[in-house]
Amino acid sequence: MRNIVGIALGVVLVVGFGLSRVVGGAGLGGDPAATCDDPVRWDRAGEVVGQVSAIVGPVVAATTAEDVGGAPTFLNLGNAHPAPERFDVVIYEDVREGFDASPEALQGRNVCVRGEVRERDGVPQIVLRGPGWLSDQDGN
Repeated sequence: MRNIVGIALGVVLVVGFGLSRVVGGAGLGGDPAATCDDPVRWDRAGEVVGQVSAIVGPVVAATTAEDVGGAPTFLNLGNAHPAPERFDVVIYEDVREGFDASPEALQGRNVCVRGEVRERDGVPQIVLRGPGWLSDQDGN
């Protein structure tokens, strides 16, 4: 009986920690490294791949791939696609629906995005999990 309780507690802890990272709990919202108070510049995002971080930079291009599953919108920070020296914010259609205004309206503005930095085809990126994880740093 003691072993079953120990195993059940372990599963709850592992699952609970995993969920907190997905929905913005301890792994994102409470982590000082994941606030826009002290973000990583877009051109240094490759240094934090695999970490939950806040990335800041200018949106130089915004495009939506309607022919791709999930119709992702890509915000390119620093340089436009196809330049490999850029940072991508990926916003899938289901998350995009939660925005008050179109993410494309952020083109030409400085933004901060929070989340787990990953890399795709050598380009660091964050897949946005909710509209609140992206903020306009120019005050709008």
